[in-house]
Amino acid sequence: MTLATHPDPFLLDATAADVQGDARRLAARGPLVEAVLSDVGLRVWATGNRAVAEHILGDRDAFVKDPKHWADLTEGKVPGNWGIAEFITMPGMLNADGAEHRKLRQLVSGAFTARRVEDLRPRIDEIVRELIADLAQAAPHGFIELRRRFAFELPMQIICELFGLDPGSGEALTRNYTAMHASSSTVEEATAGKQGVVAIIAALIKEKRRSPADDLTSALIAATDGEDATLDDGLLLYTLMLFLFAGQSTTQDLIVNCLKALADHPSQLARVRAGAVPIEDVVEEVLRWQSPINTIMFRYAARDVVVPGTNVIVKKGEAVVICVAATGRDEQSFGPDAHAFDPGRGVLARHLSFGWGVHVCMGAPLARMMTATAVGAIVEAFDLDRSGAPEPAPISSFSPNSFVELWMGLTARTTASAVA
Repeated sequence: MTLATHPDPFLLDATAADVQGDARRLAARGPLVEAVLSDVGLRVWATGNRAVAEHILGDRDAFVKDPKHWADLTEGKVPGNWGIAEFITMPGMLNADGAEHRKLRQLVSGAFTARRVEDLRPRIDEIVRELIADLAQAAPHGFIELRRRFAFELPMQIICELFGLDPGSGEALTRNYTAMHASSSTVEEATAGKQGVVAIIAALIKEKRRSPADDLTSALIAATDGEDATLDDGLLLYTLMLFLFAGQSTTQDLIVNCLKALADHPSQLARVRAGAVPIEDVVEEVLRWQSPINTIMFRYAARDVVVPGTNVIVKKGEAVVICVAATGRDEQSFGPDAHAFDPGRGVLARHLSFGWGVHVCMGAPLARMMTATAVGAIVEAFDLDRSGAPEPAPISSFSPNSFVELWMGLTARTTASAVA
């Protein structure tokens, strides 16, 4: 089977209008199917089968990240103005393979240590308390939009502190980052926002070279200074941009998805409040059931390969899309109730929301910590009510899987209701 001969490829919808409906339809097609990207018409392979996806992500010899292996890209078939093109061709750790990837990852992991993450816990607690107090002041006045007012703020403030940004620069980064991603932004506003983000991070690198401190930026500079520097200013910029996009956006989307899941499943929320289900298990179940990641784009075949469990030959130079949101509801892995939200289920950590293999997300522990702290605090402080609120629209993207807004009514919980 080759891409050229399939008469009816599966449509991968760039608008993400029905992610889970597409997941069911993809599963019905088979474990690895020919697909077409709806916005650019490029042919790829796609899988929503967790076992097949795990194999592809884990086979470092047959499936690689470096886009120079993608035939459509090297042959000029990928539009230069395609929004994803910049991300999939970004220099640095994200799209490196082999020895280059190992070297970059070791350098970054030496700066982004478990101690540095754990040291952020008191500040995470403090920010969450401040945000909860702010919501308590606004709660009596009707519905509150929690994506921007709550889910955005925590990871954004933590990223700024992690980078070592002063308050003024942090506020500027927040403004520009918001302009980049706001659905209301024009193309010109989004472009200006991105330019502003790049300028702020470039200035930060310059400042930390002059005056290093106890922050991630300084640690990355210290790890690579000297004649054999691995991260020049350009790669430092891309590395910090990756931390910003992955650390902020993914965590924000995860918090939103957790809050919506609990509000929509009051019986599960009751189990959490009764102590029957830890909030950490809620986070893991949402990572499986409503992953903040829609797809992993891409892996490229470095040679012709028969993918185990599929009888499909992926030709050298072809791209594979991992449909992460679909893999989390794979019935072969999670059983016939895979489409049910159940944080009390036995197997929670086999999802692929943070990747798999050597490219597994380094920021996963921090994202988990922030989400569990934020979601745990808000469900302890408030009763959640979405009845009468606008139904949230999905984010139109191949990458994030969440909602543009999340409106919710919040009622402060009394001591009696908290005990009950």
